[in-house]
Amino acid sequence: MPATATASVKKAPAKRRTRKATAPKKPSVSKVTVTTYKGGKVTQKKTEFTRPSTARLITWERYQKDFQTRWQIHQYEIQELGKDIRKGFDFVSPYHAQLVKQVKAWTV
Repeated sequence: MPATATASVKKAPAKRRTRKATAPKKPSVSKVTVTTYKGGKVTQKKTEFTRPSTARLITWERYQKDFQTRWQIHQYEIQELGKDIRKGFDFVSPYHAQLVKQVKAWTV
């Protein structure tokens, strides 16, 4: 009977599944579904929103500050848009002039 050697093989540890981060919870919106029946059958289902009970209103002064801040952001963005449009115009102008010269040369 031949002797057999058994080699112990080490297994790699099992890989663990990583968990994805949970998304932040959005405020829940209360809804009510109104179902209309006629003759024992559903004729219409309508979902309506309910008024939130914990509505937090801001003061007039805070509203004005928020509006002014948003207006300043709007002005800055419009200024940057103007700069971008000007850069695009300056980039295209030489090509336009060259195209006009070529078209005039073709028509003559």
